Amino acid sequence: MKPGKHLSSALLAALVLAAPATAQQAAEGQAEGETPSTAPSSAQGAAEIRSELEQLKRINLQLMRRIQVLESRVGAAPPPRRPPPRPPTADSEARTARAAEPAEAPTKKSPGASRGVEDLLLEEHTLFDQKFSAELGFEFAHFDRSQLVLNGFLALDAIFLGDISIDEIDSDILTTNLTGRWTVTDRLQLNLNVPFVYRETTTRSGGQELSSILETEKKVDDSDLGDITLGVSYRLFPETLTRPDIVWNTSVIAPTGRDPYGIDFLEDPLNTNLEFPEELPTGSGLWGVQTGLSFLKTVDPAILFGSISWRHYFEDDFDDLGSDPEALPSPGEVQLGDQYQFSLGIAFALNERTSLSTSFTQRFIDETEITRPGFGTQTVVGSDSTSGTFDIGVTYAMTDRFSVVSNLGIGLTNDTSDYSFALKFPYRF
Repeated sequence: MKPGKHLSSALLAALVLAAPATAQQAAEGQAEGETPSTAPSSAQGAAEIRSELEQLKRINLQLMRRIQVLESRVGAAPPPRRPPPRPPTADSEARTARAAEPAEAPTKKSPGASRGVEDLLLEEHTLFDQKFSAELGFEFAHFDRSQLVLNGFLALDAIFLGDISIDEIDSDILTTNLTGRWTVTDRLQLNLNVPFVYRETTTRSGGQELSSILETEKKVDDSDLGDITLGVSYRLFPETLTRPDIVWNTSVIAPTGRDPYGIDFLEDPLNTNLEFPEELPTGSGLWGVQTGLSFLKTVDPAILFGSISWRHYFEDDFDDLGSDPEALPSPGEVQLGDQYQFSLGIAFALNERTSLSTSFTQRFIDETEITRPGFGTQTVVGSDSTSGTFDIGVTYAMTDRFSVVSNLGIGLTNDTSDYSFALKFPYRF
């Protein structure tokens, strides 16, 4: 309360107390026996009361003026100075931040790809979030081919008279890959793949003159270094709300593996119908280049990915293209057919460390051409092919740096392996 209000309250209290005192004196004078004859006249008493009342009013008016002056002084006075604020400390800032947060509004985190999805996309796409990563991979593929051989003729256009034989070829390929990836910038990545190939082929055929009574087989296995690949990946456009992440991939294939040209085919001494290769190739024998684009789009809770690519092999000369060990060398040039490939897939994160993916891959291979001196350029019959594969993959991140990527491929065409299984172990440094 202001000081002026205290003063006015005190004056009013004094007036209230003074009035009862005057009334009390008048009552005492009457009690002492004053009679109307001895007391002042009524006119005189009224004049005295009015005089005293006027005097009190003047005193009250002076006091009210004094109160107004004091109140004006109090209102014009500057506000009391507050002490300067103390510098904030870590505890005070934390208390302020907690007080500013909503009481019942938990912070929501934006969804992101799990470690399992990232490791899977490291194989299908390109990730630029790690400086260096190394990967050890194993891939097993099984091929099973059967060929019906007829030696005879049709009677009455319905009955076959002669010998029937079925030639079978089973082939297993185990490839061990060592891959290194180095992220130069957030848009550029280099990768190197060094494969080691082990092959085993089993050939079965009927006996002499396609006899179905006798059947023999021959097994050949071989291993050697495969074709080394050096690749470059460059991010053209990062992912947005309306555009996928687009990466341009280019690689060079070096013919470091054993080429398939000039390999002799031997004849089984017990079965003249059975021929088998003396050794097995582990590479194409030609320099090649591959280029293409890969795409990635996040569609919560799934991730869509795909790719298109084109591979071309450069023509080269070889001293011998024949397969007859008793014939003279047959030199010539080889031009493998171009390859066109596209793939589509989708990945889901089952939890923070596990992901599941499915994809489809289609590849078209043109015919191979061989050029021999004196014979011109000839197309190898049956060298073109169309292969389709359906893949199912599961990825599990064992630690923050080490993961296991598995993939099962099912062949959908005759030119594709019956099935393939891959197991890879990427490690991020």
